[in-house]
Amino acid sequence: MQLPVMTEQDQREDLRLGDVPMLQEVELVSIDLPVELAEPLLERGVLPGCRICPVRSSPGGDPIVSIDGSLLALRRETAACLCVKLLSSLQDAD
Repeated sequence: MQLPVMTEQDQREDLRLGDVPMLQEVELVSIDLPVELAEPLLERGVLPGCRICPVRSSPGGDPIVSIDGSLLALRRETAACLCVKLLSSLQDAD
């Protein structure tokens, strides 16, 4: 019996914005939300390939992130639906 083995690429795709520590810059890979819920994010520049960095938390604990230089407050539930990859992993691959 073989157990499924996660490749490095699979592990990167499993990383969610809600799991990223403060001040760790990441790149958005995909948005795991229905179109009607993803559309407001897309309108605000949250697009695959953009750089996102959690900079602080709101009093309620929701993340406030810097997205390509603009600050945006997200709900924790929304942050958990944003698939990201670490930028340091990109630099190592070059």
